[in-house]
Amino acid sequence: MTVQKVFIIVLLGFLSSALFAQEKVDQLVISRIKEEGFQRSQVMETLSWLSDVYGPRLFASPDYLEAAEWAKGQLQKYGLQNVRLDPLDGNFRGWSAESFSIEMIEPKYTPIFAFPKPYTSSTKGEVTGDPFIMKLKLEHGVPNLDSLQKFHGKLKGKIVFWDRGIKPVTPSFKASTTRFTDEQLVKAGQQIDPIPQEYLVDVSKKNLTELMEEWRATDLKLEKMTRFFIEEGVSAVVIASDFIYGILCVDSYDLPFLRNQIKAVPTFVISNEQFSRIIRMKSKGINPVLKLHLNTSFYEEKKYAVNIFGEIPGTDARLRNEIVIIGAHFDTWNAGTGATDNGAGSAVMMEVMRILKTIGLKPKRTIRIALWAGEEQEFYGSRDYVEKRVGDISSGKLKAEPEQISAYFNLDGGSGQIRGIYLQGNETVRPLFDKLLEPFAYLGASTLAIQNKTSTDHVVFDHLNVPAFQFILDPLNYHTVTHHTNLDVYEYAIEDDLKKNAVIIASLVYHVAMRDEMLPRKKAVK
Repeated sequence: MTVQKVFIIVLLGFLSSALFAQEKVDQLVISRIKEEGFQRSQVMETLSWLSDVYGPRLFASPDYLEAAEWAKGQLQKYGLQNVRLDPLDGNFRGWSAESFSIEMIEPKYTPIFAFPKPYTSSTKGEVTGDPFIMKLKLEHGVPNLDSLQKFHGKLKGKIVFWDRGIKPVTPSFKASTTRFTDEQLVKAGQQIDPIPQEYLVDVSKKNLTELMEEWRATDLKLEKMTRFFIEEGVSAVVIASDFIYGILCVDSYDLPFLRNQIKAVPTFVISNEQFSRIIRMKSKGINPVLKLHLNTSFYEEKKYAVNIFGEIPGTDARLRNEIVIIGAHFDTWNAGTGATDNGAGSAVMMEVMRILKTIGLKPKRTIRIALWAGEEQEFYGSRDYVEKRVGDISSGKLKAEPEQISAYFNLDGGSGQIRGIYLQGNETVRPLFDKLLEPFAYLGASTLAIQNKTSTDHVVFDHLNVPAFQFILDPLNYHTVTHHTNLDVYEYAIEDDLKKNAVIIASLVYHVAMRDEMLPRKKAVK
């Protein structure tokens, strides 16, 4: 490399640093945001309404729509404009359980702690029987379909206890609630690979189109498995939770859920401990008798599947048609009340809009809140929005006039405190975010990790080259206690963490909306 080339590279680096060093940080605005967000916060009251009153909020169900109507009303009370519920285009099916129970009635009475998995059918009245133990491990989330055939003719009328290879629990000697250590955050900030060997949370080497192809292939296998159970005349299926201490993990990634798919047989999750007890009893020649029932309803009306939007309009004649979006998914699973997944994210983003509106800020760009439907069902809400406004996800082709999104900021992953931002491989924003997070370094919110964070709505925007980011959150007990479980409840949200999150995001979003230019993309826009 010549001396001249070295000089040019150094000069460009200096000019880039100098440019971002001039980034305006309005300390007066930040102090006003802090005062409103710390001293007059409404975030926990919002979370209580979302979880205690309107939780759970299963996608495309009447419960979800009722909660969405409440959130719409709150955004209108804040004074936001263009507040609306937008129905999704798609082949969706909602579900609810009206009543259910499982009991062991012989050799001694024992109530079984259980929840039904969403999208499963009702039992044919009350079902009584001796559990049939079916040992069949999952491979990449589904069983080997050929291996199912060995149970042909053996399952008619049975309550199938499906042993999927989950080991019986033992006492844990690890803390169930943790925060990221300084060492972890420093190491994350020093990573140079968006897909690092060591990472804070979810990373995938597959892009969104590859994941969608994998989902479609899995859906076909799940439908075949479901059809097998129905054709064999299974009365009900019972599986063990993969959590300890009686916690029930209840989701439906292993069941068909679209309107044109077959409806699964009645399926329950029970505690690992009770599941293991019954298997041990069977191994001793003791045949326990179970009694169970499940009454469910399905919903196919389009009105139940909606995204929720509201705006603070931009005031600059040149920039007001550009938008900064903040988002969180609004839907939940059915066992808990959806407080940490993702009532906390939704409540914080609603609080962000309340703070900005209450203190009367006038951003140059429009700031939009989006509360997404169907994130748990393969990002259906955010995918619907992006397909309509930005471009085709499968081909990557943008619309003739894609919506001008400066940035999208997502909050999902529990109720932990923000410790920084996942950059999604976008090094161009590092100096900017470093400057904008500087006022919150004292709160520990300063880590910028190049990592590609996966598994939530921002990846849909990132896939089409929109600057899209998820925040680094302290894990707390999200993956050990609350994630998709019956303990996803209000008590496990930490008030101070949510207050800090709302203030940090409000400041960040306001400053991005006030910039002279949109945030730089990872790929150059021609």
